[in-house]
Amino acid sequence: MSLSPSPAVPDRTRVPADVDRPDEILAGLTARQLGVLLPPLLLSVAVFWTGRPYLPTPLLIVLCVPPVGVGAALALGRRAGLPLDRYAAAAYAHRRTPAVQAALPATGPAALPGWMPDVAAARTPAPASALAADVVSGVAGTAGVVDLGDAVAVIAEVDTTNIMIATGEERAAKVRAFARMLNAASGPVQISVRTVPVDLGVYADTVTACAGQLAHPALARAAADHALFLVELGQQRQLRERQILLTARRPVQPGRGGRDAAAGLAVRHLEDAAGLLATAGLRVRLLDAADAGRLLAACAQPDLPPPPVQATAAGVVRAAGAHR
Repeated sequence: MSLSPSPAVPDRTRVPADVDRPDEILAGLTARQLGVLLPPLLLSVAVFWTGRPYLPTPLLIVLCVPPVGVGAALALGRRAGLPLDRYAAAAYAHRRTPAVQAALPATGPAALPGWMPDVAAARTPAPASALAADVVSGVAGTAGVVDLGDAVAVIAEVDTTNIMIATGEERAAKVRAFARMLNAASGPVQISVRTVPVDLGVYADTVTACAGQLAHPALARAAADHALFLVELGQQRQLRERQILLTARRPVQPGRGGRDAAAGLAVRHLEDAAGLLATAGLRVRLLDAADAGRLLAACAQPDLPPPPVQATAAGVVRAAGAHR
């Protein structure tokens, strides 16, 4: 008995880069594009057949071309990486949104915040919506869970690294670690890079305190000079540092554990990412409820000093005076 060879199995499978790309329904157009294009097209056809017995054909063409052109532009065009219809809807919503939003008192007249310029004094600020409903302690109290209403989010801070100064082998290893972290993602994850002010006064105070403990007077003088340099540098320049954040978001599904189950999934997602990024020499730290609340307050008021440590999370997430 002879056995026929099994068909060759390809060792590689091509995966499209955009796995979330919508399906093409007709003539290479997606359902969204057809929904945007069909109404002006049907309107033009109705105008053409209605006015055909009464108006000349060139005039009907002139009347029908503008709506079809606008519909085609909205359906097929793109701007800033977004479909043109969504971009136009976002621009319209942005135009209608008040430029100044602030936390207004429950009773009494609306007082303008002190940071508002005089040129905007004639405009009344609109009530600012809370960034989150609350921030509570998460699984085993190790992470702060941001309550978004229909979903929860857990935030982690990642150390920064400079790939450019690494050797070729180290650079390849770091890139592989980043790729494994992204490929292993089991749900939506957001990578945010923000710049935050740096207060060198804390470092200067630490150096000054350590200078008195040095045995040799020359080392003590060098430490004092370095502390003075840090103070002068902070006074002369506006120093900022980068902060990299990982945010895992999970929807709350009633009947499947609720918020606790969703928070557990988000925490496990970030813990898996931390294990993979550790191979690249990066440390990932989950933010607790207090740190997450202060982070949201800083995002709402980037130019104001950070809230005190004893501030409650429920209070800081509703930061007043958010200027948009």
